[in-house]
Amino acid sequence: MNTNVHPADELAAIREEIRQLQDRESFLRTSLLEADEAGREGNQYRATVVLSNRESIDKNAIVAALGIEVVAPFMRSTPVKTLKTIRKTDDPSASI
Repeated sequence: MNTNVHPADELAAIREEIRQLQDRESFLRTSLLEADEAGREGNQYRATVVLSNRESIDKNAIVAALGIEVVAPFMRSTPVKTLKTIRKTDDPSASI
């Protein structure tokens, strides 16, 4: 894609658009969850509520109960690389 926008600026703009879309999604999701069945019937789609259970493990509680020595062999670490965008007007170290 050829644009005159720097990749850092475009990435920040896309992330802001994603945030706005996620806010809208959250609003619509809440509205549909609170609606009755008829209120979830659209012209092209029907929203259905599916109930399920999700299980998770509380690592801190397991370590507290069993000790880190017991838990450590079952833990794994994954390297993560994060790219953060900061508006230059908000960054005191930036000189414009």
